[in-house]
Amino acid sequence: MHVNATVKHIAAVDSTTDPPDDTANPAPSTRTSPALRVTLTLVAPLLLGCLLGQLLPTLVQMPGFRLHVLWIPGPLLLGWLLFTPRAQWRACILAACAGTALAFAFAPFLGLTHLIASAGEFALVIGVAWLVLRWRGDRAPLEGYRDIGLFVLVGCVALPVCVALWQAVLLSGHRTGAASAAIGALWLCSAVSYLLIVPCVVNVARVLQTPERRDGWQWRTAVIAILMLVLLGLVWGIDWAEGVITPLLVLAPIPLLVWALIVLGVSGASACMLIVAVLGMQLSMQDIGPFALWTTDHNLLTAQVWTLGTGCALLFLGALSEQRLSNHLKLKQAYRRLGEVTGRMLVVQEEERTRIARDLHDDVNQSLAAISICLSALRNQIPETERHRVIDLQDQLLTVSNDIRSISHELHPSILRFTGLASALDAFCIKRNARGALRVRCRIDDLPRLRDDQELSLFRIMQEAVNNVDKHARARAAQILVTVRGEQMVLRVDDDGIGMPPSHGPAAPGLGMISMEERARLLGGTLQVSASPLGGTRIEVRFPLSGTVRSMPPLRSAVHQ
Repeated sequence: MHVNATVKHIAAVDSTTDPPDDTANPAPSTRTSPALRVTLTLVAPLLLGCLLGQLLPTLVQMPGFRLHVLWIPGPLLLGWLLFTPRAQWRACILAACAGTALAFAFAPFLGLTHLIASAGEFALVIGVAWLVLRWRGDRAPLEGYRDIGLFVLVGCVALPVCVALWQAVLLSGHRTGAASAAIGALWLCSAVSYLLIVPCVVNVARVLQTPERRDGWQWRTAVIAILMLVLLGLVWGIDWAEGVITPLLVLAPIPLLVWALIVLGVSGASACMLIVAVLGMQLSMQDIGPFALWTTDHNLLTAQVWTLGTGCALLFLGALSEQRLSNHLKLKQAYRRLGEVTGRMLVVQEEERTRIARDLHDDVNQSLAAISICLSALRNQIPETERHRVIDLQDQLLTVSNDIRSISHELHPSILRFTGLASALDAFCIKRNARGALRVRCRIDDLPRLRDDQELSLFRIMQEAVNNVDKHARARAAQILVTVRGEQMVLRVDDDGIGMPPSHGPAAPGLGMISMEERARLLGGTLQVSASPLGGTRIEVRFPLSGTVRSMPPLRSAVHQ
């Protein structure tokens, strides 16, 4: 059986140490101000996005309207409002309005009507954002199935319908009949835009704000994703002969999206879905790709309907992945908190051991010494025939005093603090061999200088392991090895006892094993329990020597039989 514990070292917090006083020479602050941080992370990207989003429709002409494959400003603002705190909404709204005003300043031919249409859409977006956030409660946005269903109904159906009707009403006075004919095209374009852009913005922002979600975001996976997107573009860009191969190309992005969902999470899948959808719609407008089967307008319509279906399916599939990831992160955070609490409990335990050892050595032993002195005075005052009883009492007092001294040293090995780990292990082996039937063989090879907390944790693990061998293993001999293997310190305890009992179910470990595991975690290493070559059990602790200050010559290489 192997028990692995790999948690980073948690330093002990000494509440009695006063923090350094830096008021006399304050260090210059390198942190950016909150206003500048909000400007760089919220205002500037949103302003630039709305500016470019308003100018992009002039690049592609559609009958009756200026359209492109995605409408950016409204979805971009909705995504920003969903992940920003309510107190920063004003800055986001002003940034979107400023970007829109700049766009109309750069392109005056758009007209006042389009400016009013954008203002109305922003007002609708604010209402939808308030409704979605009020519905979700304390959960993250777009995390649960109910939240995604509400977003699809309100943000991808009702909001685009209202936006299309609002634009049709404004433009009907200038292009009679054209607005009514293009309401469907406007609604479909807006629905696709909200479905693609809002989840991408929200999920990418969640990854940026939560470092624990960046496990899959590495340069290798990013290169693989880019290569897969390039390969998809090449496959879709080939002029395939008419037949069964062209409809099958619609399924080509599915492996990419599933891979991105598994490796990169919901944020990576949303970004890949956005790129795939834009690629498909752009190729369809050029009569290329799997959707290029009819006229240009019909091809774009087919690509948009495919995007709506695939995007909705990916959203609901991503909700399952997001919930599992959130539960995993919560469990990981709980384990981290448990490790912190355990580390503090071990620190408190050592402090209490030190206090008890000091009380036994200073108070109880001193009282026993005073009683022994009184018995010596009493022995001189009683007849010769009764003095042997007093002598026996003094011998018993001396035995009790030695036992208390031994218990005191086990509770708090002062030799460990003054002479180091090698001498403490050496003394422990000598005492064990002197007082019990278990023969302990201790070998210490070129032990480097460790921190005090590392030496104490190693000593406690070794002490607990030998105590378990003495109590439960029915062993005659035990071997202790402390050495360095590469960049790791190794502590190994072997015995020739009965070994670990066979496990017929999930049995809970004992307190001694739990204590050794937690101390191994505090060292930032691993604890393994396995079969020993001697026939019993082997307990091995390995941890990196990154905390070693310097190396020193070994005190001695000790072997005791």
